[in-house]
Amino acid sequence: MATDEKVVKFPPLKGGRTNLTGSDNRLDHLANPKSVPKTFQEDRRSVYWVDRNPPTAGPHGTTQIIASARVKELSRHRTPNQHGWTGDRPTPMWGVSDGAKKADAGPRLMSLSQHKEPHPRYLFDRTAYMTMPLIQVNEGATKASASERLDVLAKPRDRRDRDKFGFITLETSWGQYNPVAPAAKTAHCTPHVESLAEAKKYHPRFTGEKPVQWSVNESTLKAIANLRLQQLSRPRSRTLIKDDFDPYRVSMAARRAHATPRVEELCVPIPRKVRPKKAL
Repeated sequence: MATDEKVVKFPPLKGGRTNLTGSDNRLDHLANPKSVPKTFQEDRRSVYWVDRNPPTAGPHGTTQIIASARVKELSRHRTPNQHGWTGDRPTPMWGVSDGAKKADAGPRLMSLSQHKEPHPRYLFDRTAYMTMPLIQVNEGATKASASERLDVLAKPRDRRDRDKFGFITLETSWGQYNPVAPAAKTAHCTPHVESLAEAKKYHPRFTGEKPVQWSVNESTLKAIANLRLQQLSRPRSRTLIKDDFDPYRVSMAARRAHATPRVEELCVPIPRKVRPKKAL
């Protein structure tokens, strides 16, 4: 079975050699160093290196700052409203116009000027004198007779009745204190009660507080500190201070330590709290 094949024709070679000029130019281009962008900013040599000199004082001894038009506009103070705004009056006394003197208040203004009245069902507190017609005692109340229960409740309570409810009182019915019984006056304490009644004594070695001023013993004034006491009283020398302490350094003993079987047993997680991983 025959098939149609396409034939591609290349241009003839010049001089029997392939032209490598294009490849040489490409290699030269790739061999060139990468050019620096125009917007590249070189790092400062130091944090104290500045791009420009700082602003200095002007001819009047102050720093001159050039502000934009927008900044100048925002720096201005706010002007009051020119339409209808008036400042405070210079004095509390001013002249009143003739129209204000002859003006008549309307019905709405008259209703607003009245004070607020209480509720119609509001009842005022009663006075101590029953003279007002609204709080006069009814005639039936003046002729009423009290019942027996009311007479019992109206009687004053006797002081001796308080002991019936468990209250202990030292007063009589007339407010006088109950006298001490003769037996209590002639009673004698037992030896144990007398021993308990005695005040607690201080410890034999107890010493009270020293006064603000006290005399120092003569031997104490002439005492000389020994060599050990002088050595302890000296401040610590800086040459003996070790500044190479590392709190995160693990000691060699801790590195070589082995856990006991009990510690390994306690480190094992509890089976009921172990959650198996789910297979994806």
